[in-house]
Amino acid sequence: MEKKGILKGLRVVDFGQYIPGPLAAMILGDYGADVIHIDPPGGPRWDGYNANAVLSRGKRNIILDLKKPEDLATAKKLAATADILIENFRPGVMDRLGLGYQACAAENPTLIYCSIPGFSSADAERRGLPGWEGIVGAEAGLYACTDMATRSRYIRFDALPLASNFAAVIACHSIVSALIVRAECGRGQYIEASMYDACFEIDSTRTVTPPQSMLPPGTTRTVAGTNAYALVRRMAQYPCKDGRYIQTTPPPRGALSIARALFPAKWIDEEIPPEADETVRKLMLERTMQEWEEYAQREHGAGFAVSQTSAEWMADPTALESRSVIPVEDPVLGHTMQPGVPSLMLKSGDCAGMPRHMPDADRAEILAELETLPPRPAPASCGPAAPALKGIKVLDLCQVVAGPTCGRLLAEYGAEVLKINNPRFSDNYTALAGHETQNNGKTCILLDLKSPDGKKLMDSFIREADIFHCNFAQAAYRHLGVTEEQLREKNPNIILSQINIHSLGGGREEMRGHEDLGEAATGMSCRYGDSVKPETLPLLVLDHMTGQMGCLGVMLAVYARLVTGEGQRVQASLSRSSTMTQLPFMLGWEGKVWDEPAGRDAKGYGPLDRIFKCRDGWFYLVARDTAAIRAVPLLSGLPQEPEAMAAALEARAAEGDVDAWVKLLGVPGVAVRRCRFYMDEPPEEDYVKARGITKREYHPGIGMLRTNHGAPRLSLTPTIQVYPSPAVGNDTERFLAKYRAEHAL
Repeated sequence: MEKKGILKGLRVVDFGQYIPGPLAAMILGDYGADVIHIDPPGGPRWDGYNANAVLSRGKRNIILDLKKPEDLATAKKLAATADILIENFRPGVMDRLGLGYQACAAENPTLIYCSIPGFSSADAERRGLPGWEGIVGAEAGLYACTDMATRSRYIRFDALPLASNFAAVIACHSIVSALIVRAECGRGQYIEASMYDACFEIDSTRTVTPPQSMLPPGTTRTVAGTNAYALVRRMAQYPCKDGRYIQTTPPPRGALSIARALFPAKWIDEEIPPEADETVRKLMLERTMQEWEEYAQREHGAGFAVSQTSAEWMADPTALESRSVIPVEDPVLGHTMQPGVPSLMLKSGDCAGMPRHMPDADRAEILAELETLPPRPAPASCGPAAPALKGIKVLDLCQVVAGPTCGRLLAEYGAEVLKINNPRFSDNYTALAGHETQNNGKTCILLDLKSPDGKKLMDSFIREADIFHCNFAQAAYRHLGVTEEQLREKNPNIILSQINIHSLGGGREEMRGHEDLGEAATGMSCRYGDSVKPETLPLLVLDHMTGQMGCLGVMLAVYARLVTGEGQRVQASLSRSSTMTQLPFMLGWEGKVWDEPAGRDAKGYGPLDRIFKCRDGWFYLVARDTAAIRAVPLLSGLPQEPEAMAAALEARAAEGDVDAWVKLLGVPGVAVRRCRFYMDEPPEEDYVKARGITKREYHPGIGMLRTNHGAPRLSLTPTIQVYPSPAVGNDTERFLAKYRAEHAL
């Protein structure tokens, strides 16, 4: 397969190991970049679950021992000829090798240098800690859960490496923003996207304090809407005809439609009786999970989804035909199925699917290139540096969380974002979920797009916009007259950004749904649950990851338009995001045993990489071997075998206090941190406040709120600390009066 994609011709040097660095470089390679991956002697430091079949795909490979002068000199030559350098060592490691940003930029001022450490270089307390996934997750509170019945809090392990995956995608859209800046001013810059900071983007809606209603003041849900939703949600609690389960999170109109078709009118318009549960149980036995999804989606527009395992999703026609899952012929595993790209680029495309190269396979070729390839020249002249999206106008018509998250990120990169909401709140009472955090930095207005005045204004907005950003169901684009072709008739170079539950192609592209359905269809909620019955994750992982991946797609489209002069259509989706977010497990080959940690009983990635419960809390421990723990005098009698040691340590920990255990285990070769609670502890720490990740601000029409975001750090064009979102529609009168006066409307 030939390299193609908008990043073709760019050279990336990838020093990354484990997940975040290699994943970021892999994504850039999938969009066309030439990636040279550097391994240490002996090959990759980690290949858990055979993940390097994915993380190294499409990359050339060379082994360098950076302790040897000749290999270090080769690494410096590679940096001097690169457009982009990626590394995920602890802060200071690359500097000590003479490969830090300052040293590399002195030789190559156009270099975009991206660090993805576990903890930021600015985090004085933790920057020396290893960036192990479990340690970062525990510190950020990612394992925190709340029992909705009792409101009690507890800690539960989730195997998804969310800190690594979010940091990698944030790094990617930061890098593309730096490419846009470099194209304008000629200079590279330094980027830091730490795993810990990225955790605050995993679910920024959950930490809003005080919590906000999804409905504007004075607006209430109807009795019929409330009861219909309650009945439909019951349907996910019982097995279908085939013993499997469906998941439901339908939009209000879809819930009402299917509820009226299945249940007595009195249950919907008045009160749900006690016998409803038995009725629902029997009802679910009338169809298989596939039949329920088809019936609900096709006939009622109701958000139902099958609850599949990851293995089933990787063979699902929707996954394959949409290229959310792609075939790759791997030199070790043979025929494999792997995640596709984060966002579809309908014009510039991608080259995902090229197999990995084995360690040191390209040494001769790479060294020969360095003999003839000169260092990148310094720019002849440098213009002023401005935010990547300064002057870019975005029409954001998205609802709920995923789409608005993307729009908010575009605002942080400097775009002028006009957020339009439907004034008929009863049409979808979930539309405003997360408004107070995901619409920061936007001008927020109410506009009825079906009214003559709304259509006239929208037509004018489209003619001025650079980006039309929406998460309508596909049929709605045709109904509202805003398909790509119709938009381009009014604005030939406009970028159409779409966010949906499923990707284009494969038969599900017209379906509706939210977070829960994306988790269920792709295997995420089965892994978190019990492999059959779905269990929704405690954080809105897919909504926020899809917003990040949507941002990456839009940034790539802006860069493509800068290079080619043409706009294009891009699409991110919940199921596509879920496929990549489940790395390193989302990899299939003949004979694979799906044995990753799963379900309620999972405690960690291994016996010495896991959560331990004490009488007053929990801690996460990572030890390289049992010897490091047995070196602690009070623990010298523990068994040497890892499983036996873990069992003994578990029994001992249950009788002690967390802080005492954390202090006791703070020895060389062991990393240990107390498991914190996402909602309250991390957002209130001094580091987070000083970095602007957590902010307490006055939101016009709402009041004082605490919100948080884990923005990347760019040295030349830092992201903008956007103004707080106002109450829904707060800007309507002022903005429309000014706009009409300026445009004589």
